[in-house]
Amino acid sequence: MKYLFCSAAIAVVTLNPAMALAQTPAVSAAENSLVYEPAFFAASNPSSALDMVSRIPGFSVSDGASVRGFAGAGGNVLINGARPASKDDGASSVLSRTPASRVERIELIRGGAPGIDMQGQSVIVNVILRNEVSRQHTVQAQVHAFEGGPTNPTGRYEFSSSNNGVQWGFQIGRTLAMSDSTGWGTSIRRDADGNLISEERLRNSFDGGGWQTRGDWAGPVGEGRLEVTGGYSWFEFSDDLSFSAPGSPERLFGFDDESRRVDLGLRYERALSDTLNLETRLIQNYRWGGFINTAAVPGLDQRFQADRDSGETIVRGVLRWQRSETLTWEGGGELAYNFLDTAQNFTRNGVPVTLPLASTLVEEVRGEAFGQASWRRSDRLRLEAGLRLEHSTISQSGDASSERSFFYPKPRLALTWDPSENRQVRLRFERELGQLNFGDFAASTSLSNDQVRGGNLDLRPQQRWISEAVFEQRFNGEGVATRTLRHDEISDVIDVIPLDGGLTAIGNIGDGSLTRIAANVRLPLRDLGLERGRVTVNAQYDHTQVTDPAPGESRQISRVRPLPGSINFENDVPDWNLRWGVNYTPYFRDTTFNPDQKRWFELHNFVTLFAEYTFDNGLAVYVSVTKWDDFRIDREVYSDRATQAVAFREEQRIDPRDFVQVRLRRTF
Repeated sequence: MKYLFCSAAIAVVTLNPAMALAQTPAVSAAENSLVYEPAFFAASNPSSALDMVSRIPGFSVSDGASVRGFAGAGGNVLINGARPASKDDGASSVLSRTPASRVERIELIRGGAPGIDMQGQSVIVNVILRNEVSRQHTVQAQVHAFEGGPTNPTGRYEFSSSNNGVQWGFQIGRTLAMSDSTGWGTSIRRDADGNLISEERLRNSFDGGGWQTRGDWAGPVGEGRLEVTGGYSWFEFSDDLSFSAPGSPERLFGFDDESRRVDLGLRYERALSDTLNLETRLIQNYRWGGFINTAAVPGLDQRFQADRDSGETIVRGVLRWQRSETLTWEGGGELAYNFLDTAQNFTRNGVPVTLPLASTLVEEVRGEAFGQASWRRSDRLRLEAGLRLEHSTISQSGDASSERSFFYPKPRLALTWDPSENRQVRLRFERELGQLNFGDFAASTSLSNDQVRGGNLDLRPQQRWISEAVFEQRFNGEGVATRTLRHDEISDVIDVIPLDGGLTAIGNIGDGSLTRIAANVRLPLRDLGLERGRVTVNAQYDHTQVTDPAPGESRQISRVRPLPGSINFENDVPDWNLRWGVNYTPYFRDTTFNPDQKRWFELHNFVTLFAEYTFDNGLAVYVSVTKWDDFRIDREVYSDRATQAVAFREEQRIDPRDFVQVRLRRTF
C-alpha cells in the first residue's frame, strides 16, 4: 500500500493540469539549466557545499557507478565545471569539506549544456565557487552511541585557503566503523518437514575505525590550470558473531580486516583557443592489507587468511570543440592498468586445505577511445550521441595461468525534450560495461554462512543494453515529481556458480534482464502551514530474471532489491536557526542465491529523527536518534545441488541496537 500511495501522489501532481498552470519557478532558468543562488539555501543554515547540494529539489548526489572507465564512474557532480581529480576523492567528500560561504551558485543541468561534460549522466549539478581571498578552518567532532555499546567518537579538522585563483587545503580526521547487523537475537533451524533441530541465542558486535588525511592544491600553471590531490587512509574493522544454547558449546565466528590506501590525482585543463579545450588526467591509487575469517564450532576450527595488494593507474585525455552555440564535439582516449596480488591460506583443525586459485596475481591493461557529439536543436530539444571502443587484456598467474582479451563497443544515445516550461522527458539508450572485482578471481570464504569459494579464471565483465525513459514535472516552486521506466538486457550476469568438489565461485551464469518502474516526488508543504517544510517519497520496483546454473530454473538476480523505497520529511525554521526532520525506510529485501543455499536479508521500519541547531557564532549542533525493528536473515540449505532438496531452514531474528549520533561543527 505504501508504494501504491507514492505512485498515486506522483500521478496527481504530474497529470493535474490545474497544478501545472499554477507553477512559479523558485529559481531562474537558462535554457535547460536551473540556477540556485545561496539565498535559496539560507533558511537551512548550510555549513558545507554538500549541505546545499543535498537541498536541491529532484537531485541526489552520486559519486559514480561501478562501471569500467573514468567516464562512466565520474559521478553526477561538477565543481567549477569539472569532476574531482581523483576517483578515491569523490564529489561528496570534496563538497563536505568545501565551506558553504565559498559557493557562488549551483547549476542543475538536465540533458546537457554547452561546454559541460555530462559523461553519460542525464542530470548533474555544477557547483560554482567564488574567486576570492579567504581562509577558513573547520573543526568537527561527533560520536555514535549504540544501545549496549560501543560508543564510537570521531573528529576532523579542515583548512582551506583561496587567493584569487589559487586554492589549497588539507584535512585530517578519525573515521568510523559501522555495522548494521549488530544486536541480539535468536537462530532457529528446522528440517525440511518443519521439525526443530536447534534454537540458539545469537549476539553480534563490532568495533574499529581509522584515520585519514588529504591535501589538495589548484592554481594556474603555464597556459592552463592544474589540480592536485592526494590522500592516505588506514582502517581496521572487527566483527564477532556468537551462537549459544543451554547445555551446548558456543559457536564463534570472527572477521578482522585491516587496510591502507594512498591515492594521487592530477587534472590539467587548458584552453587551446576560444572554442577548443584540452583536459588531461592522471590517477594513481594503491591499497594493501588483509583479513582473517575464523570459525570455532564443536569439533571444527576453521581459519581463512588473505593478504592483498592492489592498484590502479589511469591516464586520460579529452579534447572538446565548441563548434557553435548549439553543437559540441569531444573525443579522446584512456589507458588503464589494474592489478590484484593476493596470497591466501585456509585450514581446518590446523590442516591446510587446498582451494582453487588461493594465491594469484591478476593484471589488466585496458585502452579506450571515445567520441561524442552534443546538439541543441532548440531550447526544447537536445540530442547527445557517442561511442566508446574498449579493448582489454586480463592475465592471471600464480596457482594457475591464463590470458584473455576482450573488445567491447559502447554506444550511447540520449534525447532531452521539454514539451513545456516545467515538464521534461529524458530518453536514453546505452551499452554499459560493469566493473570486475578482481577479488572474485581468487578464493574467498563466508564461514558463518558455511560458504567456501574458489577462484575463477574465466570471469567476464557484465554487459547491459539499457533503455530508459524519465518523465519530470516541476511545480509550486520547489516541487518535483519524476517517473522512470527502464529495461536492461544483461549479458554474462555475474553471480555464483558451482565448482567441482562441492565448492562455488563468482562467475558468469548467462543472460538476464531487469525491468524498473520508479516514482519520486518532493512536495512543498507551505499550503499546510509549513513554509519551509517538504516531504520526499521514493518508490521503486525492480523485476529481474536469470536462469539458475544449478537447477536450470528461472529466478531473480542476486542482490537486486525488488522494492527499495523511502519517505523523508524535513522542515527549516530560520527564526530559530533550526532544521529538523524524519527519514523512514519502510522495508527492503536482499536475496543471495548459491548452488548450495539461498539467503534472504530483510529490514523493516528504519527510522531516524534528527535536528540541527546553529548558534549565532556559527557552531552547528546536530543530533539524531535511529530506531529500527527486528531484521531477519533466513537461509535454505540444500542437500543436493541439482534438485535443491532442502536439508534445513534457518531463521535469524535480530533486535538491532538503536543508536544516537551527536555532531558539533564550527567553521571560522
